[in-house]
Amino acid sequence: MRLNLKLSSGFTIIECLMSLSLSLVILASATEILIRAKKILNKLNEEHESILLAVTALEKMREDLEKAGAGLNLEVEVKDFKPIEAKNSYLLIFSKEKTIKIQENLALGTNSIKVAPDSELNSLLKKGRQIVIKNRQQGEMLTIISFFGNTMTISPALTYAYDCSESEILVLEKVEIYLDEKQSILRRKVNDGSGQPLLEETQQFETDYDQAKNLLSAKLIVGKTKEKAYDLVLFPKNLF
Repeated sequence: MRLNLKLSSGFTIIECLMSLSLSLVILASATEILIRAKKILNKLNEEHESILLAVTALEKMREDLEKAGAGLNLEVEVKDFKPIEAKNSYLLIFSKEKTIKIQENLALGTNSIKVAPDSELNSLLKKGRQIVIKNRQQGEMLTIISFFGNTMTISPALTYAYDCSESEILVLEKVEIYLDEKQSILRRKVNDGSGQPLLEETQQFETDYDQAKNLLSAKLIVGKTKEKAYDLVLFPKNLF
């Protein structure tokens, strides 16, 4: 009797082994394709997230800039004061937080001011906070040294005299946006608070403000390996 290697199913052992080997090759190729696809998808997700975070940071910056000068009504020149300062990797923005009434006339050279009683003042008028005092003719920017009762000590001493009936004090909200170069983090600081992270992996932050044109421009360069640039151009509406 002749030995027949052909199986009753119609496939030889060699054919089965070849089919199995081919299946393994196809499976390995498919797995490699899936791994590469996942890497590409993760990279796209990271890029999308990076863009979203950068756009969110620029939007927050835009909101702060829209508030620059809000409530100040600076129809007169205020000595040593600019609602916006933009220098290299630093942006400073001022707006009004509260108006306070003065209780008595103030002479030139005075370094203390008595204000109308207000329950909010103890938490508001802290050391280091900045204010603007002004009337219809002039104004100046001052820093609070201390506040007790209803009297604040200020620095420097007053350059002008002020009649309490036509003068007011504006308590300023100060927003600082700056680049923490050591950690490559764009930070935002409000008044005397700590600088909170606004955008990580920030390699460069440039700002410029043209006061004559009332035009502010800001540029961000973000990313560890693949850097991407973002620009913001704005006309602050309260400074026309």
